[in-house]
Amino acid sequence: MATSNNKDSKKLLDQKAAKNYMKYSGMAFQMVAYIIVGILLGKQLDKYFETERPFLTALCAILFLVAYFIKLVSDLSRK
Repeated sequence: MATSNNKDSKKLLDQKAAKNYMKYSGMAFQMVAYIIVGILLGKQLDKYFETERPFLTALCAILFLVAYFIKLVSDLSRK
């Protein structure tokens, strides 16, 4: 009977670990996606305004990163 209880608790811990892994890896992919979108948008803006240096690329990447952290904080505070 004790082995059945141990198997159930181990299975529950494995499921919880897998759920946490999926949650945090999803957050990492979202952050990368936000940064990539910011960089691509910034490059297009730099090309459109014909800037000498990629100021808009850097600005958009930073703004999208800040937007992601705001989203992250609101998502984590909801749960």
